[in-house]
Amino acid sequence: MVWLLFLHIASLVTWAAALCILLLLIPHATSASQQTANKGDSLERLWFTRLASPAGLMTIASGTAIFAIDGNFNGWLLLKLTLVTSLVICHATAGLLILYGQRPKARGIAGKCAGLLSVICLLLLSIIVLVLLKPEQKALLWFL
Repeated sequence: MVWLLFLHIASLVTWAAALCILLLLIPHATSASQQTANKGDSLERLWFTRLASPAGLMTIASGTAIFAIDGNFNGWLLLKLTLVTSLVICHATAGLLILYGQRPKARGIAGKCAGLLSVICLLLLSIIVLVLLKPEQKALLWFL
């Protein structure tokens, strides 16, 4: 069980770092691709498909295995899964921003990336605080 927790935490850190770095790469890659023709896959597409997405899948698979093996289904877990689902939606939105940045007339890509980065950081902070606190059922009555 300890190795599964280690795998989950390591893949979560990798996923979070990859998403944050990706959102810093996209605006720079967008301005560079407008100046030169793009040959093959760009760095941000490789970063998204080869690092961020597999790390996200590993995080979700190991987290699912942890609560399936442990059998501990508390109320805070439902809230955590809701936050993780929001993080997955942000991950998909980052992929869409990569595609949007490759358009010839892409506007405001830096602002969109900054907004998404702030949402991702807020979600990650919320997930970490929720897991560390593990509130009781009574404290989550507003959610459940």
